[in-house]
Amino acid sequence: FGIFHGANDLKLIQASSTHTKKKYSFLKVTSYYVLFLLICASLFYFLPGLALLAFVLFSGYHFGEQHWNSKFKSQSGTTIWFYSSYGLVVLSLLFVSQAGVVNVVIQNITGYAIPPKYYSYLLFFSGGLFAALYILLTKNNKVVSNWIQEMFYLALFLIIFNTASLLWSFAIYFILWHSLPSLIDQIGFLYGEVTKKSVILYLKTSFIYWAISVIGLALLYLIIGRESDTFQPILFSFFAAITFP
Repeated sequence: FGIFHGANDLKLIQASSTHTKKKYSFLKVTSYYVLFLLICASLFYFLPGLALLAFVLFSGYHFGEQHWNSKFKSQSGTTIWFYSSYGLVVLSLLFVSQAGVVNVVIQNITGYAIPPKYYSYLLFFSGGLFAALYILLTKNNKVVSNWIQEMFYLALFLIIFNTASLLWSFAIYFILWHSLPSLIDQIGFLYGEVTKKSVILYLKTSFIYWAISVIGLALLYLIIGRESDTFQPILFSFFAAITFP
């Protein structure tokens, strides 16, 4: 689901260029896209700590934007901070709940571990920023939402993150609250509405990119091997590289 919801980036970029009346050839878009992926992946090899930090921040913004964008009446300079703070609340809830396993992953990627107390600091900071911005934006009537529902979601995330494994915790959130809503938004953006016909069109245009990604990942798995010390960092670099765009 994660790869599939990001598989249509090239189509989305071309569609965006049409909206902004800037035409880009498929070859040019693809070239820039692949170059960008290689740069992102290289960061994890040469500067893994910096790349991981950037990935967490970008992911926080991305998760927040997906969840809240449709609830905004108007955008403002504080929107980026609001999106990022919400996404970081979700991620820090996961980090705090799964600190031991998260540290193993981070150590495999960067070579050093992070004291669990820093995850709590991130949760307090992002939670405080999110609460303050939420109050400010709702007071100014820029965002419309049910705060009881939003608090229920966060409480539900906390229960899931403390009950399931790290992999299942992230998968449940990532699929149900991020990837599926993102797919619906993308289909609506590309085809104007979400119907059986538009879903089929989306699947057709996405399938080739999805297949290339999955086949490439499978080959990587066969060549390196799951038990190799380098597989997890490379796997993470792969997902990060296709997430940044």
